[in-house]
Formats: sequence, structure tokens, C-alpha cells
Amino acid sequence: MIYVWLAVVILSIVVEAVTNELLTIWFAIAGLICVILSAFQIEWYITLPVFIAVSMALILGLRKISIKLLNKKCDDKTNADAVFGKKFVLLSKISLNQPGTIKVNDVVWNVLTENNGEVVEEGSLVKVLRLSGNKYIVEPIINEE
Repeated sequence: MIYVWLAVVILSIVVEAVTNELLTIWFAIAGLICVILSAFQIEWYITLPVFIAVSMALILGLRKISIKLLNKKCDDKTNADAVFGKKFVLLSKISLNQPGTIKVNDVVWNVLTENNGEVVEEGSLVKVLRLSGNKYIVEPIINEE
């Protein structure tokens, strides 16, 4: 019976590695306990209820806590949102319904102003406010401090 429990442990670990849902890892832990019990010649009709009880206790008791700990919000800005609040030089003019461009990390992005009719000349300094679809929304910086 020890090999059956070892198979349960290995299968649970493989499935957890593929899915990453924090569900089958608890079966692996319970299976490991049953491997130890089987090593001491405990019969299957005792190890099976132990497996079920330990699995359910771990799932009900630790899964939500584990998911919360693993999914803590990270305050680090990444990718496109990392430029919010930063200033850039406008590479091309923003005019009525015509986006301008800025260069962010060697990538050229289209930009618009909040007021779609506002004209901002090429070479002007703009501040990124937010991302809307695939365009940054910017505001022109009138007086540089």
C-alpha cells in the first residue's frame, strides 16, 4: 500500500505544478502522512480515512489563508503603468482627434490629452496621467518648476 500512497503524492505534486491552484498540494501532504503510516504497517482501511480527513482539514483550514498570502498585492508598478506621473517630450503634435507620440523605454506610444480638441506642439513637455486602451492620456506641462 505504500506505493499507492507514493503514487498519490507524486501525482498530486505533478498536478499542482501544472495547475498552480493550491488544491492538490494538500492531497500530497495527506498522502505523505499515509506513506508514513503505511511504513508502520497500518492497514489501508485506517490510512484511507486518515487521508480523507487530513486532506479536507488542510483544504478547508489552510487553502484560503495560503491563497491570500501568495496573492498579496504588490505595490511595485510594472510595464505600462510604471510611467504614470512621469514627464516626457512630445515627439509629434497632438491635435484634434490626432494622437501625438512619446517614447517610453525605446517604445513609441500614442498619446492624447484629456480634452480631445486641445493642441499640443511637438517638443512640448507632457505628463502621463493614465492609460486608456493602447494610448496614454497626458497633460501638457505649462510651467516647469
